[in-house]
Amino acid sequence: MIPSPPPRHRLPHVPGPVSWQDEPGPADRPAGPGFWAVTRHADALQVLQDPATYSSHRADELPSLNRMLDRQDPPQHTRLRRHAARALAPERVERFTATARERARTLLAHALEAARSADGVLDLATAVSDPYTSLNLADLLGVPHADRRRLPRWTRPDAPADMAGYARGLIVHRRRYPDDDTATALAHDAQLTSAELEMLVELLLTTGLAPMRDAAAGGLLVLAEHPEAYRRLRDGATEIDLAVEELLRRHPPLLASRRTAATDTELSGRRIGRGEAVVVLHEAVNHDERVFTAPHLLDPARTPNPHLSLGAGPHLCLGADFARLQLRVLYEEVLRALPALRLAGPVVPPRSGVTNGIVSLPVRAV
Repeated sequence: MIPSPPPRHRLPHVPGPVSWQDEPGPADRPAGPGFWAVTRHADALQVLQDPATYSSHRADELPSLNRMLDRQDPPQHTRLRRHAARALAPERVERFTATARERARTLLAHALEAARSADGVLDLATAVSDPYTSLNLADLLGVPHADRRRLPRWTRPDAPADMAGYARGLIVHRRRYPDDDTATALAHDAQLTSAELEMLVELLLTTGLAPMRDAAAGGLLVLAEHPEAYRRLRDGATEIDLAVEELLRRHPPLLASRRTAATDTELSGRRIGRGEAVVVLHEAVNHDERVFTAPHLLDPARTPNPHLSLGAGPHLCLGADFARLQLRVLYEEVLRALPALRLAGPVVPPRSGVTNGIVSLPVRAV
């Protein structure tokens, strides 16, 4: 195991594994109703795996958001997820390996060339991992080349209306011009209604873009903070697949998963009322000493590694296989291109308190 620097995100200090937290709002908004914070792995699994008790539907959300797959519960969620999973078949995902590798290699080469002709610094987030993940998603989903410049806009708070319209247009386009991509597979699924098709394409655009971008840059940051781990990976002393899981554990792309108690219940001795919010805090759960030996140390060879960074239960990340493939290929190409990974300036975090991304990741072009 490898000593770690002080954590960037201070893990919550709570009086127990399940505790009530006030929810102060921004200066221009009212405070939230508060929530039950869940920080223990076993409790998190119970919440995420029991949709009958802990619903993904939120009464305080707009109807346009509650119609999304990630806000639905079985049996409707089960049916729609089955169709989406079929469109994301493993064989379709696996065919992207060569394309993803060539893309990562090309982006790194261009970024290194530009850095070496300037100040010797490249931004691994803006120049490599951001375009890498967005273009990979565009390929998988079937976004036409002329539209790909629009992808970064869809991670902004004002994106949903624009994205819904684009999803409708993409479905029409892929019905007219089919290809071997996810949008084509969904568009030709006769068992889905027009509204369901639009929702699934929109969901893949949102959940496939920002979390993947944040996981990729976050994993690279963790490696930059642990030069010995980077060296061992580069020397082949650690399996890259195991390292991918440990980097996901250390840097989950989402900080929290929110559920609503569908009935009065009890969790770790705390009585939770019907309608109250229950929030799984992923960083804390991934550092549960009952499950992970020395959780504050980076162990790229850690196994087993039952982190919950990609969720669990009915809402386990739909694109988990695609995410792992992208991360493995990106890390392999960075290891090949850079003998060392050295930070060259301050790391810029996002403004959101929910996502766990990196806006800027400057490193030395060694």
